[in-house]
Amino acid sequence: MAVSSIKPGKKILLVYKHYAPDTGGIETAIKQYTGWYLSMGLEVTVLCCATSVRSTCIEFIDGVRVIRCGSWGNLKSVPLSPAFYWHYWRETRLADLVHVNLQFPWASIGYWLFGRRRLCRWLVSYHMDVHRQKWLKRLTYPFDRYLLARADQVITGSPKLREHSEMLSSLERDIAILPYALEEARVASALASPELYDSETEDELPAPGYFVFFGRLVEYKGTRPMAAAMRQLAVEAPDIRFVVFGRGPEQGAFDRLAVEFPQQVTVIPEFVSERRKYQLIDRSTAMLFPSVHPSEAFGIAQLEAMACAKPIINCWLNTGVNWVAPSEECAITVAPDDVDALSEAILTLHTHPQRCNELGVAARERFMRKFSEPVVAKQFQQLVKSLLDGLE
Repeated sequence: MAVSSIKPGKKILLVYKHYAPDTGGIETAIKQYTGWYLSMGLEVTVLCCATSVRSTCIEFIDGVRVIRCGSWGNLKSVPLSPAFYWHYWRETRLADLVHVNLQFPWASIGYWLFGRRRLCRWLVSYHMDVHRQKWLKRLTYPFDRYLLARADQVITGSPKLREHSEMLSSLERDIAILPYALEEARVASALASPELYDSETEDELPAPGYFVFFGRLVEYKGTRPMAAAMRQLAVEAPDIRFVVFGRGPEQGAFDRLAVEFPQQVTVIPEFVSERRKYQLIDRSTAMLFPSVHPSEAFGIAQLEAMACAKPIINCWLNTGVNWVAPSEECAITVAPDDVDALSEAILTLHTHPQRCNELGVAARERFMRKFSEPVVAKQFQQLVKSLLDGLE
C-alpha cells in the first residue's frame, strides 16, 4: 500500500501504561504499531509510565520519542502517576493523531477532562475487558465508554472480543477488527540454523517430540489442570514428554514434577531468548495453551506456535483464543479445568501423528493468511491513512 500521500511531519501520540523494554502482549502490539507508523514517515511519541520510578524521563528508542512519566507504584496494576496528566495535556495539543490503548483508565479520564476539545483524531485500540478488579471498573468503565463512543475509530483484536466484550458489545458503532501480528521473518531467522546447543547458554536442547508450554506460570493460564494432566500421563503414558519454560508463582508444581518424573518433564525456569524460544517450539510436537479465564483475550503465543506449524491444545473460552486457533482446524479445544479432557487431547496428538501434522500445516497456513505482519500492517496503515486524510 502506498502511503506517500500523507503529508510529512504528522505527529502520532501513542498512549499506554507501559512500553518496551517492559514485556507483555499489549506492549508487543504497541511496539509493532510504532514500527508501522514510522514506516509511513510519521513522527511518533509514546507516552507511558515508569515502573516505580518517581522522576519522569524522556528517551529515544529506535527513532521513537518515549516519555516515561514518574510513578509512585501501582494500584491494581494501574500506575499511580500524577505526572502523566501534565504530559498528556501537553502532548495531545501537539498531536495529529492520538492512539490510546485500553485498558488504561488515566487515558480515558484525560479524554473526558480535556482531550475531547482537541482538534486531533482519536484512535482507540481496545485490548481487553476488566475481569478481576470489579470494583475498579465501576469507576473507570464510564470514562472508557465515553472515549469509545466518541473516538474517530476503534479497533480490537478479534471478532469474538467485539461480540462478547462487556464493553464493546454495548456500543452501537463501527469497530474494526485488527488482529495481533507476528513477523514471520524473525521466526525464520531464529530457525535458519538450528543447533543442538543454544549458542547463548550452551545448554543442550531437549530431544524433539515433546509437548511444550511457555510463558508466565500463573493460575489463569491453566497451569493447575495442566500440571495434573502431566502427572496423570507421566504414570499412564510414560513415553509422552513435556517441556515447560517460563516463570511465575505456579512454577513449584512443575519443579516437583521434574524431580518426580525426570524422564517425562523438563523445566527451564526462565524466559529464554527469542532464538531459543523458537528452537524449543520447533522441536515440539504441539503447544499446550490451556488458559482457563476469559481475560485471555487473544493468545499471541498461539501465533508463535502456528508460525512454526505446530498444532495447539487450547480451552473453550469463547474469546479471541478460539478465533485465532479454531478447534479441528488447527487446534484441539477442551473444556477449561477438565484434566481428563486435556490428557485425552495430548494422548490423541501423541498417538495420531498424521492428524497432528495436518493440524500443524493448517495452523501455519492460517497464520500466513491472517496474522503475518505484512498482512496486518497493510490493514493498519490503510486505517491510519484514512484518519489522517480527514485532517487535510
